[in-house]
Amino acid sequence: VVVLAGIGGPDAVRKFLSVLPAGFARPIIVRQRLDGGRHDRLVRQMQRATSLPVELAEAGRTLTAGHVYILPDAMTTSSGDGATTFVATDEHVPLLAGLPASDSAILVLSGTDPAMVPEALAAAQAGALVAGQAPEDSFDGAAAAALVAAGGQSDTAAELARRLSTRWLSLKD
Repeated sequence: VVVLAGIGGPDAVRKFLSVLPAGFARPIIVRQRLDGGRHDRLVRQMQRATSLPVELAEAGRTLTAGHVYILPDAMTTSSGDGATTFVATDEHVPLLAGLPASDSAILVLSGTDPAMVPEALAAAQAGALVAGQAPEDSFDGAAAAALVAAGGQSDTAAELARRLSTRWLSLKD
């Protein structure tokens, strides 16, 4: 599950993470745009919002279901040999780099750069579940509004988490 956010995003991400149950069956990658890139502080902030482990993504680390990873700038994922790991990069980072679209989700929360919407819509065409935080529930809902205008679904951050929890109920699925 890739969670995109920016301005107003930490509050939306907290609301989203607070609803996810222990044992959630997928890794969660949070791509939060931050001024100053203080992703280490975001890890501590998000850990207080969820019972799931929250970690800073580091090159070489393998993704684990039921963990939340805060993705710093210049980091992406790569899949091979049945595992997905984080890798450093200086190039454009695709939303689902190294992740299978048919078994992934992209959530567009408050403050996401609207320029990411076409890529999210392309992932939806490839089979990813793509949804946005309701624009009226966002501090900056421009990207979610663009997603909705293109036919995408939206809801509150907490309700999006409930939907995903129903879809991927436990690690046993």
